[in-house]
Amino acid sequence: MNQAIHRAAFAAALLLAGSAQALTIGDIDVKSEFGQRFEASIPVTLAAGEDLSQACVRLEDPPNTKYKNVPMLTGYNMRMERSGKDVTIRISTYAGVSEPVVRIGLIIRCGAKVSTTREFLITQTLSDTTKK
Repeated sequence: MNQAIHRAAFAAALLLAGSAQALTIGDIDVKSEFGQRFEASIPVTLAAGEDLSQACVRLEDPPNTKYKNVPMLTGYNMRMERSGKDVTIRISTYAGVSEPVVRIGLIIRCGAKVSTTREFLITQTLSDTTKK
């Protein structure tokens, strides 16, 4: 009997661990260059049956960041686009970014559920027209 309880608890722990890892934040795709309005997209993959609302997605300073000395991206607009079970988070700024390196902390948390966090360091390059 004790062994059956241990197996059931182990199976439940595996199911919970699997569901906590179902949401995946992909790599950022930056489309802008230094001095331009920042334009980027971040893919988010959901598991079957998962849903994500805009209210669950935030750009904020992760509590345990190693990069406190790198400025956060500010003055941005964020929106979500859906395609099946995939979601793309689009980020753009209202003005050109004057910092060569910025960071973005993406936190996805809905209610009291487990949150998923990913921090991005973005090094912006100079375009050929900016170099002249």
